Amino acid sequence: MFYLQKSKVRPNVTYNDLDVKIGERIRGQRKRIGLSQKELASRLDIVFQQLQKHENGTSRVPASRLYEIARALNTPISHFFDVDERESPRKAAPFSEVYAMLGAQKGKLAKQVLELVTAFMKIKDEEARADIVSLVAKLSKSKLRR
Repeated sequence: MFYLQKSKVRPNVTYNDLDVKIGERIRGQRKRIGLSQKELASRLDIVFQQLQKHENGTSRVPASRLYEIARALNTPISHFFDVDERESPRKAAPFSEVYAMLGAQKGKLAKQVLELVTAFMKIKDEEARADIVSLVAKLSKSKLRR
């Protein structure tokens, strides 16, 4: 049997520290787009207490759930990891996550999504980006179909 010990992921960062950092990033992104813990937990089909434990770092987030959280928060999964570019041997392709999400989508929708993401990534103001995400989320919930 294989057991994970409380070992170091990289110097000065233990698994517990990483769990806390991931939880903080989940909470931060959730708040940026204006979701309550109850709303996000409902989207994930879990009780809000479990989400609370993930956000506090007292319960490790399984990879499959982190993927679901990233999708629910409309953010790349890499957002939840503290990546130091100096330690990374190569820089990840910036659009790889977008291409993965587009999947089998073709035609006009795929082109529009790519244009939107490309323009969005050029916005430096974090608050402006959060406002845009919030607006798009509200429009997607709107009963009016344009």
